[in-house]
Amino acid sequence: MAYQRAVFRSSFGRVITVVIGVLMGLALASILLADDPVGLLWSAPWPLLGAAVTWAFMWRPRVTIDHGGVEVVNPFSTWEVPWGAIKRIDTKWALELTLEDRRLTAWAAPAPSRYGIARVTTEDIRLARESSTVGGAIRPGDAVHSVSGAAAHVTRTHWEELRDEGLLDEAATATRSWHWPTIAIVAVPALLAAAGLVLR
Repeated sequence: MAYQRAVFRSSFGRVITVVIGVLMGLALASILLADDPVGLLWSAPWPLLGAAVTWAFMWRPRVTIDHGGVEVVNPFSTWEVPWGAIKRIDTKWALELTLEDRRLTAWAAPAPSRYGIARVTTEDIRLARESSTVGGAIRPGDAVHSVSGAAAHVTRTHWEELRDEGLLDEAATATRSWHWPTIAIVAVPALLAAAGLVLR
């Protein structure tokens, strides 16, 4: 069964990344213009670290859903989750997939704050899958206007259709791969910043 590929990211996270990136760029420029070689050695890694951490945690994460399953890209690792490996789909704090031996949280799809309940509309409830409603209501994280709710809605729709048609391969397992370039991008300025504190 073929599905249209869907990609979910946090627009708020991308805005924050741009804002922090600009601020860190200005901070780095001021350090470089200070004409203080010694100060440069211990000061420069900090704005680089701030930009790197923000990019890794706010910009990089995404959730991709297609016919093969769900790909969850988190700050330092990527999970490939076949449909049959998913046991439960939740949105208490973020999109969360329950697997055979763990719960996998998607950084790219955080649930709204508790005040988000005020934004839940009758349309959100109408579109919600039956499995995500309790007493005719839904959690803020299941509202389809939120990233977590939209991702959960698409995931539940595909997963439940495959389950009902007996097409889930329950022997399938999720796999994780580490993103070493991202780890290095964060680790190098972190180590330089720590060294600067020690040697200063």
